Parts: sequence; structure tokens; C-alpha cells
Amino acid sequence: MDSKSEVVTIIRSYEDFMPYCKLQKEELRDTYQIPLHGFKIEQFKVCVNDKKGTIKIEGERPVDGNRWSRFRQSFKASPDVYRVKDISARFQNGVLSLILPKTKPSNDHTSNRFPFANTSLLLRIAPALVVMVAVGGYGIFKYFTSHVIGS
Repeated sequence: MDSKSEVVTIIRSYEDFMPYCKLQKEELRDTYQIPLHGFKIEQFKVCVNDKKGTIKIEGERPVDGNRWSRFRQSFKASPDVYRVKDISARFQNGVLSLILPKTKPSNDHTSNRFPFANTSLLLRIAPALVVMVAVGGYGIFKYFTSHVIGS
């Protein structure tokens, strides 16, 4: 009797996603909180590169049959700002927390690269600016129509 073995290859279908990431700034450390609900700790990994000052997380998990869900995320962790060798991670209740201890304490919790990063302030100022521009434009229009063009 001649027996032949068949090799069946199952091709995985991946659904890539970008996990939401919340940055919590504190005086002595910054913490990235990344919800990874549905993942188990053995389904992702966190890699810290001391020399490059980067953190990379990636993971994949089965969804249904040959469908898999996966993600990749990278963060910059400048050695000037963070003690890169002391970066730690914790996975609890489906949320991955990356703790980045600072090289020196930060007294400014609201420091941002963009001056209008505080959206509540921007939302309070924007309507006033729109009104000022509209009133100013109307005043210039009236002046030119009555004095310059009307003469």
C-alpha cells in the first residue's frame, strides 16, 4: 500500500491596528498606557534599545480561524530626558504600562512643543479672534466704500 502524506499550509490573514496610547506626565517619570484588551502577556513583546533610545512593542493574537490581529508601535526615549536602562513595563487588566524614569525631575507638567496644545484655551480664544477679524473686516469695508470709493 502506497501512503502519501499531504502538507496543508494555512495562511494567516492579519488585521493590523495601531493601539491607542495615553501619555501621563509626572515630575519623576512619564508613563505610556496602552490598552491591549484581548491580548495575553505571551502574545506581545517590549524591546528597549539603550543605545538608540527607542522602545518597540509588537504583538499578535488569533482572532478567529486563520484571522490574526497584530500591531507594532515605537517610541523615542531620549537618554537626555530618560534613564533608558531603568525603563520598565507592567501588564495589568489588559493595559500595558511603560514607565520611563526621568534623568532629572521636571517642574513643568504642561510643557509642550506647541504653544496651543491646550485645546480648552484655544477653544476659548478662537471665537473672540473670529469676531475681531469679522468686525475689523467690516469696519475696513465700510471705510473704503464710504470714503475712498464714494468720493
